[in-house]
Amino acid sequence: MIEVLCLLLGRILLLLVTGYELMWRLGERLNALYVRSYDLWRSKTAREVHERRVLADCRSQLTKTPQHLVLVISPVDTGVDAVLLSRIFDFALDVGIKHVSLYDRRTKGRGYVDMADLCRSTSGDTRSCLKWPPGPIPSKLENQPKNGQKSNGYVNGSHSPELQLHQISASDGHALIADVCRELYEGRETELVQSLLKQKREALTEQISDMLSKRLGFEAPEPELGIVFARQTCTYGLLPWHARFTEFHTHPSGRHFDVETFASILCKYSRCEQRWGT
Repeated sequence: MIEVLCLLLGRILLLLVTGYELMWRLGERLNALYVRSYDLWRSKTAREVHERRVLADCRSQLTKTPQHLVLVISPVDTGVDAVLLSRIFDFALDVGIKHVSLYDRRTKGRGYVDMADLCRSTSGDTRSCLKWPPGPIPSKLENQPKNGQKSNGYVNGSHSPELQLHQISASDGHALIADVCRELYEGRETELVQSLLKQKREALTEQISDMLSKRLGFEAPEPELGIVFARQTCTYGLLPWHARFTEFHTHPSGRHFDVETFASILCKYSRCEQRWGT
């Protein structure tokens, strides 16, 4: 009798959780539809003016701006597409972010976005030389401060008018670390490895980081801010040696992402206190 009662309670609990999940998804979809319909109601020019105004207000409130932003997309996310990524790149360029990395765990045919199709390449290596915007760089940026005006380190003419983009794959994570460690082990009798073993641990760590950066194919500072498009906060194997000090913010899958969302995340990052060491 007790076993039957427990089984019945378990099924009721499962139904409640499933119902809550469906209601949550429905609410997010309706909210996204409402916000997106409002964006479609406005003209492209009006929307761009609104976005520039929101980002200008955001810049005036920031006490620090990340130099490297990483975007993590879960394997089951369906809301992030090429259009949304293009808008995020524009937002990042507007606030003065210099590097943006994309870590898309989806497969081709299920939403995976290849940045080489969106951006322009400055050389034959489409992995390390992706730039944004894809077209010619405008001679003047309307949203820049006036000459000599400073805004939280964002100085007119001091920042690059283009964005450096990086595409990270699943093989760039733990598998890359394993390859580097295997290479060091195979060369353990060499003079370089022996000298590293005799020094402090920091020397070996720097050597591994340099080898990882060379194998990765691009050089960029460690990301200070990460946006995870998923139901839960998970890095899905993102470059573990590069995300040591990253401040992650989770944006639930299915929820609408616009300029207000981007500005809110930047303001939260600006207010967070990061402590180094003891």
